[in-house]
Amino acid sequence: MSHDVNLKVWDERRCQVGEGPVVIGPDNSEILWVDIMGKLVHKRNLKTGATSSYETAEHVGFVIPCADGSELLGTANGPVRKNPDGSISKLPTLVDAEGSVPKFPHRWNDAKVAPDGHLFLGNMPYEWAENVSACGLYRLDKGGAKLTKVLDGVWLSNGIAWSSDGKTMFYIDTLTKSIDSFDYADGEISNRRVRWSVTEDSQGLPDGMCIDSEDGIWVAFWSGSCLRRFDKDFNITDVIQMPVPMVTSAAFVGPNFEQMVITSAHNGVADAGADWGKTFICTPKVPGVAPTLFPN
Repeated sequence: MSHDVNLKVWDERRCQVGEGPVVIGPDNSEILWVDIMGKLVHKRNLKTGATSSYETAEHVGFVIPCADGSELLGTANGPVRKNPDGSISKLPTLVDAEGSVPKFPHRWNDAKVAPDGHLFLGNMPYEWAENVSACGLYRLDKGGAKLTKVLDGVWLSNGIAWSSDGKTMFYIDTLTKSIDSFDYADGEISNRRVRWSVTEDSQGLPDGMCIDSEDGIWVAFWSGSCLRRFDKDFNITDVIQMPVPMVTSAAFVGPNFEQMVITSAHNGVADAGADWGKTFICTPKVPGVAPTLFPN
């Protein structure tokens, strides 16, 4: 089940909560990811090793590349669009979607663009307490003009992926300790089903995910020190053991999507190991597929 994937540290910058890697550019070599609590968007080129970062005004839950070269940023009170010239444009926010200000502090956490161009983005509270399952999953229509809640009762919205035929959306609400699927059509989700559940605490909590060319989903496990691959029947076929406990997300990169970049967190832990929060690279036995860019 485990095989040699040539895992190594790829980027030395330690993220408090590294998340949401995504690839763009020629040969799929420009990788973007966020350090949510560090208020940073990182970039690194797979071929040249060139790195850069920029700071955001607020905690940033995701970076989503757009077809026009701009980037959608999941800033806490956003999302917003960062234009190619560096200027920031407003997008519909949670307040627009709900018609009122949420009663508790919250932030965006993870997002992915569906095959048909809609952006799905979820949120989480800063403190659970009485805010348990008070968040949701939202859809920013592909025109960027309307934000709609599509799922409520969410604790901590996380990994999202779609099957190759676009008819199934996989979804993780981390604190339910399960990986679920929905039927997907034209921006609408229905028929939620639990496909796999954590059975013991040592497995960790399901976090971010990506999908490969055989419709296998690779799920990062927070406090689980690994990624697990699930086939279409939700059998675990592969495990990538990680040298850090808080594994957050992954994305396929490179010319044929043969490599995988994996993000992690140190989460401010006082005795965190030297590699906690760094970003890793490996070569799984199954290649991945291209991410969908936000269309405008």
